[in-house]
Amino acid sequence: MFYFFVFKKITTFTAFLNLKFMNDSEDDFWNDNEVLNSVRRYEEMLKNRSKCFFDVHEFEDIIDFYICTDNFTKATIAVDHASSIYPTASSIKLRMAEILIDKRQPVKALNILDDLEYLDSEDFGIHLLRGTALNMLGKPREAQRQFEIAISLADENKASVLYSIGESFESIKQYKVAIKYFLKVIMLEPDNYYVYHDLGYCCEKLEDFDRSIAYYRKFLDEDPFSEHVWYNLGIVYSKKGDDEKALEAYDYAIAIEPGYSSPYYNKANTLASLEKYSEAIEVFQEFLEIEPKYAAAYCYMGECYEHLEDYITAMDCYAQSINLNEKFAEAWFRSGKLNSKFGVPYDAIEDFIKAHNLEEDNPEYLLSLAEEYLEIKQYKMTAKLYSKLIHMMPENVCMWDAFSQFAAINSDFDIARTIINEGLKHNPDSALLNYRMAAYFVLEEDYVEGIRLLKETLKKHPEEINYFLDSFEFMNDEEIIDIINKYGKI
Repeated sequence: MFYFFVFKKITTFTAFLNLKFMNDSEDDFWNDNEVLNSVRRYEEMLKNRSKCFFDVHEFEDIIDFYICTDNFTKATIAVDHASSIYPTASSIKLRMAEILIDKRQPVKALNILDDLEYLDSEDFGIHLLRGTALNMLGKPREAQRQFEIAISLADENKASVLYSIGESFESIKQYKVAIKYFLKVIMLEPDNYYVYHDLGYCCEKLEDFDRSIAYYRKFLDEDPFSEHVWYNLGIVYSKKGDDEKALEAYDYAIAIEPGYSSPYYNKANTLASLEKYSEAIEVFQEFLEIEPKYAAAYCYMGECYEHLEDYITAMDCYAQSINLNEKFAEAWFRSGKLNSKFGVPYDAIEDFIKAHNLEEDNPEYLLSLAEEYLEIKQYKMTAKLYSKLIHMMPENVCMWDAFSQFAAINSDFDIARTIINEGLKHNPDSALLNYRMAAYFVLEEDYVEGIRLLKETLKKHPEEINYFLDSFEFMNDEEIIDIINKYGKI
């Protein structure tokens, strides 16, 4: 979301300044009795359905107040009211365009901005908002041209305009372009440390984690009590794989603001990934004291209990997760896995079906469902699900292998080879599929073809010979060696 602030020295609405650039004037704005009095009188008028006079500048203040406090619903009402009284006021129309952009209605905003430019082409705010609207429409080149005009017209507001442009590109995920503008802000205002937060975020999205950490650290050098930046820093350390520093950052965020729930959640998940399950459970419980209705936390806490082999408590956690959110697929899946583990296949199938129906594109749910149908010997349904899986993931050799092994269980080695052959069309160099193909020939007693293919695969993938040997679980090694020796030494 974009936040603009009106530079009150300018009579028309030509400065859209983010609150981060207000510095000392921010407090002046919130403590401006004249502004607060206008807002109070306006709200009393609405509440009492009475009539009260406000000039254009008072409406500007009222609208700006709502925009700066993120109350775009009230800002919209105020703009409509102001427009009905001052239909030709360009400052009100410009605010209307800003609100339309916030509502994701860039075309309507552009229509207003086109009319305004005809009246005042030197207002940089028009070009700034037009660029933002064009970015939203997927036209970054046209947007950049408008932004460059805005910069050339901005004069003393150049840094704030550059920052707003950076935010615009950040919002459409063009992080490299956004960084370019944020760095220009730093050149103009080296003491404006707020920009380091945006730089850290953009670098994180570009997976340039070292730079991201450096920028977040620069921000924290100036404001060490920002719990949100400590939290963001923890996320970057986690992505970088430095879990210990991530935990430290989350602890700082928690110490600064004990009621801030997000660091608890990430800390618990990090501890779980480090296999510190008892500690993770404690932190999940702390998180749930703040967010008692967060279904995912119960589910992931259940996984921790599962790792500790406290299966009854784990199942209780999954049930609680489902009770809070019946559409949380992961909880149904975890419940299904436990039911499968304890030999309750029909309950497991019911759980897996619910998980799959909620997330049809999740192959893990579908695979578990197929394996459970196989467990109860419903082969037609198993085959149907495996067929669906390989169409979803033709590059996944494990899916082709699992499907072929399903056929091989019933000694349908011809069908198993057909499945592997299809898989090899998508994955011709797969060691797993080539070894399996050789094994299926041998299992069907076509030793010559099987040993020939085995030799070819061994030349390319000698270290993965176990894929071949694993196919003969019911035979001992000597029997396999005898077959290999008889039809050609490897």
